[in-house]
Amino acid sequence: MARLKVGVCECPAELVAGSSDWNGLSRLVSREAPDLFLLNEMPFGPWLAATAAFDETKWRGSCKLHEAGLRRLGDLGAGVVAGSRPRELGGRRLNEAFLWTAAGGANGIHNKQYFPDEEGYYEARWFEAGERHFRLAAAGPVEVGFLICTELMFNEHARHYGRSGAHIILVPRAVGKGSLRRWLVAMRMAAIVSGTYVLSSNRSGVDSRGQLFGGAGWIIDPEGDLVAQTSSTTPAVFYEIDTEFVRRAQREYPCYVVE
Repeated sequence: MARLKVGVCECPAELVAGSSDWNGLSRLVSREAPDLFLLNEMPFGPWLAATAAFDETKWRGSCKLHEAGLRRLGDLGAGVVAGSRPRELGGRRLNEAFLWTAAGGANGIHNKQYFPDEEGYYEARWFEAGERHFRLAAAGPVEVGFLICTELMFNEHARHYGRSGAHIILVPRAVGKGSLRRWLVAMRMAAIVSGTYVLSSNRSGVDSRGQLFGGAGWIIDPEGDLVAQTSSTTPAVFYEIDTEFVRRAQREYPCYVVE
């Protein structure tokens, strides 16, 4: 059995490492010193997929901002930091989930597989799926799996992670305000079918292009209950998880039901 402190956040719409917003978040997280802290989907700089036409200059700029941001993750004072980043690999433009530690730096874990294609979220025109897999990765003493934003809507992958022995599913998001109710339903269902804790962080506020992000970082327990939530006045929240709770939930309905 293990108990770990985890944290989620709602970050400004165009976070820049070293800025006053970044320094404020770093002080807040460092005081709590969580074992695992989740940033939102591609947290640094403007949201890339806001425009319908791919722009090479904007792509390169976002990659550089994320490279600079990853070099500052130690400021957060967390044992493990999770999130996603734009990355070009093998000639493909990816939205890659990573786990960062002070000793090992950022390691790519999973590539986003499903992309919306609508106003403000033209991700299908900016990214490719890359290698397809939904594998677990070690984050200290726990096993985690990623569902990057839209992937949360494909419930079969949450169930797969639970049956593979996950303790936590990590969901970095970049979504608007009007859809938050549906996202919370999807979060709770992912926890119920997997028997895991589900953690999610989101962008918050209006960016320089006028696009509104909904905030709301959530921590859901293995029974599907919301146990911690961020707000504009509390942009990061923390919670102690219990891996025995996970194992107990994964032996119960509906997790034990054979496919």
